[in-house]
Amino acid sequence: MLLAAGKDNFDIVGTINLDNYKDSLEDLYLTIASLRQAEYLPNQRIIISSTVDYYTQSTHGILLQSLQTIVNAVDISNFFICFITTNVNIKKEYQYVLDTFSTDLVPFEIQIAEGKFSKLDGDKQPYRKINNLQINDIAVLEQEQKDLLFNSKNFCILPWISVMIGTDSEVTPCCAYEGDQLGNCSTHSLESIWNNTTSQNLRAQMLEDKTINGCSECIKLENLGKRSLRNSMNVTFSKHIDVIKQGATPEYNIKYIDSRFNNLCNLSCRSCFHGASSSWHAPSVAMGLIDKSTPVFLKAGRNTTDLFDQVVEQIDNLDRIYFAGGEPIIINDNWRILDELDRRGHHDVELIYNTNMNQSKLKGRSIFDAWKNFKNISIGASLDAEGPRGEYLRTGTVWSKVIEFRKQLIEQRPDIDFYISCTTSIINALHVPDFHRSWVDKGLIQPEQFNIQTLLQPEWMCVNTAPEYLRKQIIEKYQQHLVWLKPLDSHGRATYGFESIIEQLNDVVEFDPQLFWKNILPLDEYYNANLLHSFPELANSLRW
Repeated sequence: MLLAAGKDNFDIVGTINLDNYKDSLEDLYLTIASLRQAEYLPNQRIIISSTVDYYTQSTHGILLQSLQTIVNAVDISNFFICFITTNVNIKKEYQYVLDTFSTDLVPFEIQIAEGKFSKLDGDKQPYRKINNLQINDIAVLEQEQKDLLFNSKNFCILPWISVMIGTDSEVTPCCAYEGDQLGNCSTHSLESIWNNTTSQNLRAQMLEDKTINGCSECIKLENLGKRSLRNSMNVTFSKHIDVIKQGATPEYNIKYIDSRFNNLCNLSCRSCFHGASSSWHAPSVAMGLIDKSTPVFLKAGRNTTDLFDQVVEQIDNLDRIYFAGGEPIIINDNWRILDELDRRGHHDVELIYNTNMNQSKLKGRSIFDAWKNFKNISIGASLDAEGPRGEYLRTGTVWSKVIEFRKQLIEQRPDIDFYISCTTSIINALHVPDFHRSWVDKGLIQPEQFNIQTLLQPEWMCVNTAPEYLRKQIIEKYQQHLVWLKPLDSHGRATYGFESIIEQLNDVVEFDPQLFWKNILPLDEYYNANLLHSFPELANSLRW
């Protein structure tokens, strides 16, 4: 990789692949701002690589110009930038950029690497500093605050601003946290949990930059050189960094709520369980996974009214709400939250949905009508495969309803940030590139609107348990898919997912056919389904 080219010569402060920011110059600003130091040592460098650029009405690269403008705006000397590119004309182009746009007479260090350089089409405008709250907040941060947010190994802002409430009533800082619960809202109020001993200890450890066992998922991603939830949240919520001045006992003031009010769901997905879907109750009883006396519907909190009231108490403070479940569009309390936000005129709050796209109405009300006054909405569609394959993996899915929902969304709310959230397992892995390409070709998504969620549990379904023949098939297919995808994936969102699956496949776990089919066949029998009828491409790989 290009980024590796400069690593032997310098002490590296940070690395940036400019290609990943070609349509996200504000994010580029934030990333470079996070690497700013009050002082650099003479041998320290920020390594920036590039294999593409826009040349709209220009003889020099628009990204190159933007990079220079941002570096100077953040107040980093050009001396500490090493720019590595496959552009053979870079020295002539950069001299013009340096003379015209740089406030620093010292140039970047330029290195030319072997490889293809692509000139992109499109009406691309260079970076201009705009009045963006997130950018402004990053720009004015004190160096100590930047170090905590962007250079610490363990600090995460979420325990100061966020709660995640599961259908089991467990309260944690976020959905990725795997440590002991902070508290249980069936027995304690959210306010009492906010600053209980467990919450205080977690914050204190983070302020001391100590390793947190519950944060292992983020740590693992970062050790692999990947961007974690911690990284993203520290940027997104950097404007609230002053809250840490309150230490381990901050004021009860929630900015982000991830609430699963209950497990009501219209589907029983193969990768799910009763705790997150009421539709899993009957098959779970039939297969002996839970006792018949287990309630079908699981409600978070002492009762739904109580928890709802507690959330409403914080509603004016909220920057972001994540709706899941269950299926959030059929959970009544989620609609009540929307109505309360609407009543108060709190339309600037960010709404994020994780939905299976089989329902767009509740009691005759359209979700599109409920969203009409809200301008900042994101939808992650839980779709794992196309057509009959998708209906097999998420039992109860009617594929025509999925298509109808997506077309309605394009027609009524094209401004909504939409992406597919594809849970990838040994069952659907080989089909995922076909699914992705099909929706792009049909105009239902752009190439970058595709997130891969790597299945980690249950282990027998994980993609890295694939037998050798299937593993090779998947890797080859993904590599071919990436050749098509990478030039089209401006943010690297989809690319990252496919590359992650390839990485996971290298962590080989031996396939246990007996265990696999022991779990597949009872559910197939219960639903009168057949895995190999839905996924015939697996017939030669997974037969027992």
